[in-house]
Amino acid sequence: MAVQSWQIYAIAALVTGPAVAFAQGPSAVDASVEVTGTLVPAAEEVPAEPLLKVRTTGFVDTRWTAGYASVAKFLSSKDTPHLHNLTEGNVLLRLDWGSTGQAVADISLVWQRGWMYFGQGAGGERMRLADHDVPALRPLAIAAELYGIWNISERLNLTIGKKRLTWAPGLAWNPSDLLNPAKDPTDPTLQRAGAWLARLEMPLDTWTLSLVAAAKTTQQSGGLPTGLVTYPDNAVAKPDDAAHYTLAARVYHLVAETDLNAMVFWSNLYNDAFQDKLRVAATASHVFFNALEVHAELVAQTGSARMYVQGDCVTDLAASLACVGGGRMPAGNSKVHDTSPRIKALLGGRYQFGENSAISAEYLYNGDGANASQFDALVHGLALSQQFSGLGKAAPLSLVPPPADAGTPQKFAFEPFRRHYLFLTYIQPQLRDDFTINAVVILGLEDLSGQVAPQLLWSARDWLTLTVGGFYALQGKESLGSQINGKGWTEYSLQPTQWRGFVSARLFY
Repeated sequence: MAVQSWQIYAIAALVTGPAVAFAQGPSAVDASVEVTGTLVPAAEEVPAEPLLKVRTTGFVDTRWTAGYASVAKFLSSKDTPHLHNLTEGNVLLRLDWGSTGQAVADISLVWQRGWMYFGQGAGGERMRLADHDVPALRPLAIAAELYGIWNISERLNLTIGKKRLTWAPGLAWNPSDLLNPAKDPTDPTLQRAGAWLARLEMPLDTWTLSLVAAAKTTQQSGGLPTGLVTYPDNAVAKPDDAAHYTLAARVYHLVAETDLNAMVFWSNLYNDAFQDKLRVAATASHVFFNALEVHAELVAQTGSARMYVQGDCVTDLAASLACVGGGRMPAGNSKVHDTSPRIKALLGGRYQFGENSAISAEYLYNGDGANASQFDALVHGLALSQQFSGLGKAAPLSLVPPPADAGTPQKFAFEPFRRHYLFLTYIQPQLRDDFTINAVVILGLEDLSGQVAPQLLWSARDWLTLTVGGFYALQGKESLGSQINGKGWTEYSLQPTQWRGFVSARLFY
């Protein structure tokens, strides 16, 4: 189910700038040189390549968001502000040592504050809550990327640090990306954060071989990890002593102008509840007629790391207590050791029009998502939780602790809980001189609920971009949802935020 922590996040995009040379090479040779007794003019003095190139850019971005959250939904609205500000200051530093290597640091300081919280009173009425601390809105430092690359030879390089690897061709979503924090389908370039890893890569003419070892951030402070792979002994919450990591191998091949990737992942409690799990993935991308790009992604696995609700345990409170008394949890990762094969697949295309506008359509099949009966059990479980506050306002959708480093703040967090989705994206970068418009639709095909997210950007100056946009939740068809007391609940009708709009200003330097 697309259950989000409905906080409002700022756009954060990479920008590049001019190179500045700091080191000078040796001086020029003499004006002439004698060759076999003949005086020949020497070559003109050519400025030496600098030993080190430094490029630095950045931005300051502030975003104000206002919206409306219903208190009558099964998911709680008490931590959703109706007015919110996010201000981010970013610096991107690149150091280049010619053919030797490169170092990159993408660092941000973020300040967030929310106002106007509402919740449900004892009688079900809408009531104003006191402004309060929400962990997801606390000020924070972010190291989106912080890595170094050493070119061991022309055909071999080593990367160590935090980097976002982009092996998958999908625009809105990447089911085959098992390493990075998830991106926002409404603004795919917004998520800049990668994973802490070591990568050994061998780029050839039409082949590339990659080996990666990635570590989960188990604890962090000031944007930097204080715990990797295992939870430190001083961790506030230490759920286990296990190693949390992923090992990956990739083979890339360019054949007949088609980009092909084959990947193998071995993970242990990295971003989900899987232990010692083997998964395989493949991607393909090809451009036809210099205008139409078609791509596909496929992931195959056994079992599922998702939380499933046991339908017979959530019919009423007595049934829930009976399940617990009999050693059955009403909700849990009951299929994590299941041997049934499951696949996730994405098929899509992007068409580039002559005036640089583009449209994209992508279909996602989420093989371990909830079918109709499983979704019905989930909705009844949430309804039971709301009815009996002692069980919690909203049941968690994962028994695995959330990652200490979820990446850069996102405007919209997407979690494909059902099985069939459609992503539609349109962008027109030359709407009128300095204006760009884009719109994204996320549609759940089982109940036709989803999100619509339009944006209008104005490049007012070379150093200033103004943006206005919004999000509107499509409630879908009640007749296709889970029926409770004569009302049908669709996937996106469960979430409290019904609409929100924002304005932002970004200053580049």
